[in-house]
Amino acid sequence: MDSLLQNITQALGWSMAHSLWQGVLTYGALRFIYLLLPKLASKNKYAFALLGQFILSISFMITFGYYIDVSSTSEKAILHDGGTLLTLSQETPSSLLNTLESLLPWLSSLYIIGLFFQFILFSSSLSKLHYLKTRGLSIIPVTWNQSFQDICSKLQIKQSIQFHLSEKISVPLVIGHLKPIILFPIAFVNNLKLEQVESILIHELAHIKRWDYLFNLFKVAMETVLFFNPFIWLLSRHIETEREHACDDVVMKWTPSSIAYAQALMSVEFLKNTSTPVHAMAAVGKKYHLLHRIQRITNMQKNHINARQHLIAVLLCSFALITVAWIAPVETPIAAMEETDIITVIPSTTTYQIPEPPIATDYPPLSPDTIQPPLAPKAKDVTTEREPLKDIEAEAKKIEAYYNAPEWKEKIAQIEVDARKIEEYYNSSEWKNKIANIEIQAKKAEEYFNSPEWAAKIAQIEASTHKIEEYYNSPEWNSKIAEIEAQAKKAGEYFNSPEWKSKISDIEAKAKKMVEDFNSPE
Repeated sequence: MDSLLQNITQALGWSMAHSLWQGVLTYGALRFIYLLLPKLASKNKYAFALLGQFILSISFMITFGYYIDVSSTSEKAILHDGGTLLTLSQETPSSLLNTLESLLPWLSSLYIIGLFFQFILFSSSLSKLHYLKTRGLSIIPVTWNQSFQDICSKLQIKQSIQFHLSEKISVPLVIGHLKPIILFPIAFVNNLKLEQVESILIHELAHIKRWDYLFNLFKVAMETVLFFNPFIWLLSRHIETEREHACDDVVMKWTPSSIAYAQALMSVEFLKNTSTPVHAMAAVGKKYHLLHRIQRITNMQKNHINARQHLIAVLLCSFALITVAWIAPVETPIAAMEETDIITVIPSTTTYQIPEPPIATDYPPLSPDTIQPPLAPKAKDVTTEREPLKDIEAEAKKIEAYYNAPEWKEKIAQIEVDARKIEEYYNSSEWKNKIANIEIQAKKAEEYFNSPEWAAKIAQIEASTHKIEEYYNSPEWNSKIAEIEAQAKKAGEYFNSPEWKSKISDIEAKAKKMVEDFNSPE
């Protein structure tokens, strides 16, 4: 069991180490593709970045599987055809490999801790999305619903999509893949024109048509597994940027004015006051990215090639290749040995059993004539064959001397003293009093949350919430909203009528005449 756990730890640590140079090569290849194809469409750039992230994740899993299957012992035994034992002792690893191997258990432990926190964040974000899908929803205006249906027919989207107003968000969102829902902030009703709402709707529907929500879940899963690799986050940045650019391209196909769409994005940015959930598709993101999108939409984007970024990518690729070539272990050829040579090797973690030679039970009778004197052994050069054994003995003497040194004994003694102090502290009355106080406070809190007073408060809150929800879903409230919309529509028609315009013209004429009278010599 210990050997299996050690093998998993070593494999996970090596997979993390190799994932770094794999990330360098993947990211460098992506930047090289961008350099070769500067006019590549945003949807293709998005596909390449997503493919790079997928390749990096698969490489991590393949590396882990490779190190799980390959034996991690430093000595190997090889049996000859006849059953005679020969030995193979690998070359002593370099100091760099020794340092890396000593850090592998720490890397694996940190990875497990980080993976646990990543799963907590992942679950928290999913629960937040579920909360947004079920709480604080309102009915959209009739004009918005008609525009929404027209846009769905234009984009040839046959999937059933829900469209609601929400008081829990401040930016438009797309949530879900099988049953997608588009949420608009309720503040947009009085702050955006219908043309601006339509352009943002096209952007959100483009996310649904491109299956961006599903691909985003895969992206977040890969970020969760490879959270330690900075290049997975660089690829995610490219994915998010090119995904928004691709949806902007869809909007520009169906929107006559790019200025109107840019103004809609700016209005959404001004109205935004909360962060966007990880798994949701939002219309706007960071301010820098929004500025870049607006420049791109209005054809004010700079088309020069960012040579600095491409140079950094090339240098990173070169550094990764040099590092791989430097730390790659070198296997030494096995010296030819005769079958009669047996060299005893003491392995570090594995015990090898030497098979006993076959013993014949029945021997033919020997006559004096057939008895021959034994042949003299051949002279051999023992110095060359004993060199690996001398190296092992020298290393063993060094290790023995280190562990017998006074410095090491002092360290052990200090560790024992510290352990004794810690044990005394946790057995002291102060610590026991703290634990008892914590238990008392926890018991009081548990009693309070189980008391009738707390249950009554919760019931009252739930009843009030239920009443509010019933009121906003009642026919009276819906009739009020409809009446307000009708009055607003009448007011709009009145202020756009010829009667109102003629009155305004008369008022302006009279005001002009009064100004002329007050400015006249009379």
